[in-house]
Amino acid sequence: MTKSVNLYLASGVSEGVGFWVVNFTEEDNILNSLCRKLLECYRKELFGLEGAKEVKDAINTTLDILCLDSKYEKYKLDNYNTGYSSEIPINLIEDIYDLWAYNYSNKILWKKYIGLLNLRKKIKKNNNYINIGLKGDTYEFATKLDELLSFRQVDLKFRQDKSNDLMW
Repeated sequence: MTKSVNLYLASGVSEGVGFWVVNFTEEDNILNSLCRKLLECYRKELFGLEGAKEVKDAINTTLDILCLDSKYEKYKLDNYNTGYSSEIPINLIEDIYDLWAYNYSNKILWKKYIGLLNLRKKIKKNNNYINIGLKGDTYEFATKLDELLSFRQVDLKFRQDKSNDLMW
C-alpha cells in the first residue's frame, strides 16, 4: 500500500516577492509547509505518493513551458527558486492544476497526455499541425492545453523589449 500525501496549490511570499507553488506534503495543514512562507492554499487533493509526484511534475512542466514561451515573446514571467511568478493569474494556475489532477485517474489517457506535454515542451511554440492528427479525448485535451499555454499579459508594462511597439 502506498503512502497518501496532499498535493496542493498555494501562494506565498518570500523576501517581499509573491509566488505560486505546487508541491505535496503529508501534513494536513498545508500552510505549515515550506517554513511558514505560505499564505493561502487554493487547491488540495489527496494522492498516493507516486501519483502526487507525477501530477506535480506535469503541472510544473506546464508552468515552465508557459514561462518559457512568455520569455520568447518578451514578456516577463520569471520562475523563482521558491515557485512561480505571482503575476500569473490564479484562475490560470487553478485551471492547469485541475486539468492534470482530474485527468490522472485514467492511466491510458494519462500516458497520452504526458506524451503530448513532452512533445509540446520540445517544440517550444504552439503548433496546430500537432492537433490535426488527434481526435476524441486526446484532441480535446491538446486544445485545452494549448489554450492554457497561450496566456500572455495584456498590460504592456510587462514587456521587456518595447522597441517594436507602434507609436500610435
